[in-house]
Amino acid sequence: MNRVLQNQKRKGCCIIFLHQRAESAGRVALFGRRHYYASTSSALQNNNGEHELQWGNRGQQPGKQTIDKISSSNNRSNETPLQQKRHQQHAPYTKPKSQQFQAPFSVFISCLPGLEPLLLKEVEYLHSHWLSNDCEVSKRSEGKPHILRGGVKLTVPSLHHLYILHLYIGTASHIYIRLNDDHFEGLPPLFRARGFPELQRKVKDLIISQRWDEWLTTSGHCGNENSLVNVQVHVTTSKSKLMHTKAIEERLKQTIGEIIPNMSDAATAKTVRLMTRIDRDVVQLSLDTSLTPLHRRGYRLKPHRAPLREDLAYALLMAGGLLPCWDLRQQFSKNSDDSFAADLPSPSSRGTNHRILFDPFCGSGTIAIEGASLQLGLPPGRFHPAPLDGTCFFNPVLWEEMKSKAMSAGSSARQYEPVCVAAGDIDPKALDAAKANAKRAGVDNCIDFVKGSFVSHPLLNQQSKDGKKSNVMDDAAQQSLLVVANPPYGKRLSQSETNNTIYRKLANVLLSSSSSSRRSIDCAVIGKDVRVMREAGIPSLDVAFSTKHGGLSVAAMAGSLPTPNRP
Repeated sequence: MNRVLQNQKRKGCCIIFLHQRAESAGRVALFGRRHYYASTSSALQNNNGEHELQWGNRGQQPGKQTIDKISSSNNRSNETPLQQKRHQQHAPYTKPKSQQFQAPFSVFISCLPGLEPLLLKEVEYLHSHWLSNDCEVSKRSEGKPHILRGGVKLTVPSLHHLYILHLYIGTASHIYIRLNDDHFEGLPPLFRARGFPELQRKVKDLIISQRWDEWLTTSGHCGNENSLVNVQVHVTTSKSKLMHTKAIEERLKQTIGEIIPNMSDAATAKTVRLMTRIDRDVVQLSLDTSLTPLHRRGYRLKPHRAPLREDLAYALLMAGGLLPCWDLRQQFSKNSDDSFAADLPSPSSRGTNHRILFDPFCGSGTIAIEGASLQLGLPPGRFHPAPLDGTCFFNPVLWEEMKSKAMSAGSSARQYEPVCVAAGDIDPKALDAAKANAKRAGVDNCIDFVKGSFVSHPLLNQQSKDGKKSNVMDDAAQQSLLVVANPPYGKRLSQSETNNTIYRKLANVLLSSSSSSRRSIDCAVIGKDVRVMREAGIPSLDVAFSTKHGGLSVAAMAGSLPTPNRP
């Protein structure tokens, strides 16, 4: 009995203590498995004006407000942006309103990690040409391009502008259209899902609200109404209750199949890829606009050993100073007035982008082909099929028309300045592969392939071994030189090929050529070890970007070499 009385006294002391804490601070107190709810002082008064403590299991007091709700409503103005974001994430779920999925689109352009600033330059260049009177959406602050982790997000006003991104972006890997977004008007918000039934129920609400059965078909511009569609679901999870990606894919495909009548796994069905990202139980759905990654241009069908990715070669050229400058006057001639199209810059007035490009380790010829295409004004996506196949936004007629306009603008750009690109390699098999790829890309007439070491190349010496000058040496003294190199490195190449002396040889040859010819030489080199490249002896080179390639961490260094007539 004494123990019982002592326990009762202790409980009373605890209740009195909790009463005082609740009256002063109004906090939630925990006692065993029960939650004691304390509201404001007025809410804790009974009919006699005395304070009392409301307690019980959470959720069993329907008429009482918990302290977290009271604090969120009273002190919302004093919260930090992170706290406000957490309150938005924990907001109660509401079914999305029924609305048609159409332009403008919330678009996320992904790229290799580390290439986001270069991708932003490309997108901003194209976005600057969208600021016409009929593109009010792109003028909003939320529609401007901005960097997110892994890419760039922006608002695309129409399908025509989305096709322009597919055609002219060179450093991107994929282009995704957001199907739900918290910061875009006209799209359902993000939702939370901690179990499979909750995930299926909320995805079903999203599909019904956006009327997927209307646009997830090829009846738009190709004439095959109600054709079969195969929806591929790709899932990534991070710090979420739902972790089994295969099980999530099965549930999502089952939910989509219950609503989409023409969904099938047949070989003749059009394939549409749906990207699902679950981060901290928050689900976001995106539509992949192209099954083929954008960095796969389509011309490199005969690669050599350890080839460089096309988007990485494109980024290396941009780091060296060869920036994209497209002639978009014909692309916007029918979508805006003639005065706006006339105000766009012409190829002859867009700076000194034309100069001699030299790749001393050409391999498959990726750097030389990308550089020649840039100088000719040929877009990177000219060999890609029309995007958004399997949806009502698939328009192959518009895509072919835009490609023909881009190719005609590129052919007309040749009359301003000649394009000179040189490439060399000591491996004859590599040169054969590079020539075949350049011919397939349509730039073989602009590239001079020379077999041999870069030490004896005509661009870096007055004459070659046989005493004859190459055709790329015509008017070379009046033009600057851009050397973009991808020296051998990595696990797939032998140790003799990855010797550090190759960087020292390249540095000595470039410095001697710069001092003898007295012309400006810019250099961009990519490698695995920044320390080795710095110790090679090439001054004035800074790290342009660092990324992943072939499972290895690589870094690109770019800069200008000092000349005697230039400080």
